[in-house]
Amino acid sequence: MELFSQVYQYLLIIMTVLGIGVFIVLQFVTVAYGMTFNNRWGFSVRSNLGWFIMEIPVFFTMLMLYFISLYFHIRPFNIVTFIMFFLFEFHYFQRSFIFPLLMKGQSKMPVSVIISGFIFNTCNAIMQGGWLFYFSPIDYYPVQWLYSPQFIIGFLIFLAGMILNLHSDRIIRNLRLDPYDNNYYLPKGGPFKYVNSANYLGEIMEWAGFAILTWSVAGLVFFIWTCANIIPRSKAVYERYEMFFGEEFTSLKRYKIFPFIY
Repeated sequence: MELFSQVYQYLLIIMTVLGIGVFIVLQFVTVAYGMTFNNRWGFSVRSNLGWFIMEIPVFFTMLMLYFISLYFHIRPFNIVTFIMFFLFEFHYFQRSFIFPLLMKGQSKMPVSVIISGFIFNTCNAIMQGGWLFYFSPIDYYPVQWLYSPQFIIGFLIFLAGMILNLHSDRIIRNLRLDPYDNNYYLPKGGPFKYVNSANYLGEIMEWAGFAILTWSVAGLVFFIWTCANIIPRSKAVYERYEMFFGEEFTSLKRYKIFPFIY
C-alpha cells in the first residue's frame, strides 16, 4: 500500500505541473469545440457523443474505486466521504448522461479533444477517489466534519456553483429553436448581465467548493485544472461573441467570467 501511496503522491505532483502548463498553452491555443470549432484538429464526431465519451470515465472510475474500497474492507463506510462521493457523482451523472441528451444543434467535437478529456477525467477520478477511499488518514473525516467551517462553506459554494452552472446551461440551450438549429445566439439577463461565461463560473465555483469541503490536495489540484482550462476558454468564447455580434455584444460591457474582475 505504501508503494501505491507514493505513486499517488507523484500523480498529484505531475497533474499540478501539467495543469499549470495547460494554462500557459491555452493562452496561445484555442481548443476547437463548440463556438470555436474548426476542422484543423482532425476527425470529429457529434458533440453530444463526444461529451458522453469524455465524461463517462470519471463517473464509473469513481464508482469502481468506492465499491472496491468497501468490498475489500480497505475503508469502512463513512457518511462524510459518502456525501462527498455523492456530490461528485451527481455532477458527473448530469454531465455524462443528461447534458449530452439535452444538447441542441449538430455541432462537432474533435476526437483528439475527446481523448485528452477522457484521459484527464480518468486521472481526476483516481485523484479524488484515491484520496477519499484509500490514502486520506483513517480518522481525517469524522462525522463532526459535517459541522466544520470547511464543509459548510465548501458545500454552500459547491451548491451555488451547481445551480448557476445548470441554470446558465439551460438559458444557453433554450436560445436554440429546435434540435437542428446550429446558429449561435447572445444570452442576456440573469447571470449573463454580469459575465459572459456564467456556466463556466458556476463550474469553477463547484470545484472550489469541493476543494474546500474535502480540504484536500486532490481537490485543490482539480480546482487548479478547472481554472487552467476554463479561464482561457472564457476568453476564447468572449472573443468569438465579439466576432459574431459586434457592437451588440460589446455594448453590454460584461466581464468574461469573474464579475467586476475579469
